[in-house]
Amino acid sequence: MFSTIWISLLASSLGFTAGSVFLKRFADQGAIGDLTVSFLVFAISNLIYAQVLARGLGQSVVLSSMTQIIVMSGLGALLFGERLTPQQIGGLVLAVLSIWLICGATGAKPGAE
Repeated sequence: MFSTIWISLLASSLGFTAGSVFLKRFADQGAIGDLTVSFLVFAISNLIYAQVLARGLGQSVVLSSMTQIIVMSGLGALLFGERLTPQQIGGLVLAVLSIWLICGATGAKPGAE
């Protein structure tokens, strides 16, 4: 059960990341194919995420949100040349700290509620 939850959470997070990359490409280039792929990937990711939420995993919501903030900020900087301000870098540090407080410091595990 525990590994299934982690796999579902990972799959939905990877899907949200891929969907966001295709959506950014659509915004930059205007290719309708990128928008279509983005829509499909987001739809599948949301169905997977709904299964995670159906199990009542409030911690997973926070972990997924913070992970998405960190990953998307990194991808934006690496793939699209976006610049992070000192305040944004501070926010990313706080996002990492929140993950540590939820998982590392407390020993919390998704599915342990």
